[in-house]
Amino acid sequence: MAIDFNASKLLQVLVRNEARVAELYTNLAHQMEEGKGKKLFEILSEDELKHEKIYSELLKKLSDEGTAQVSEEELEYLDSLIENDMFADSDKAMEKIKGKYTKDEALEIAEKVERDGIMYIYELTRLFPELAPKEMKKILNEERRHLKAVLSRAEIDLVKYLRY
Repeated sequence: MAIDFNASKLLQVLVRNEARVAELYTNLAHQMEEGKGKKLFEILSEDELKHEKIYSELLKKLSDEGTAQVSEEELEYLDSLIENDMFADSDKAMEKIKGKYTKDEALEIAEKVERDGIMYIYELTRLFPELAPKEMKKILNEERRHLKAVLSRAEIDLVKYLRY
């Protein structure tokens, strides 16, 4: 049996997450010593704020027609993603955002955040392929670059890679 799933659920998560991730990255940038690590988190924060604005605009423009037919299993999966998102619990999210981290810990958190962001974009574009395809492709490519930079963990050329 097909069930309606509203795109606004995922977009609301993305708007919330991009804002919190930007705040997290700003905090991480303040904790890093001057240099490429600090610059990496500053750039990531700027990009996430841009993504938040795009998602917010999409959310405003989304009509009641922003639904997709999904199976019960897909609905359970999507609901589980949303309910278990690392920023779903406000108190725990603020602990993460305001926490003190080593560079390696910061990169581990950034890796999870970027992987989650990519996963949400894939789900959104799979369910709603007509929803701002150019913007979604641009954000997906940026998130992939973010993940690659974070995974490389090498400070050489990280910043250059993000801004080519």
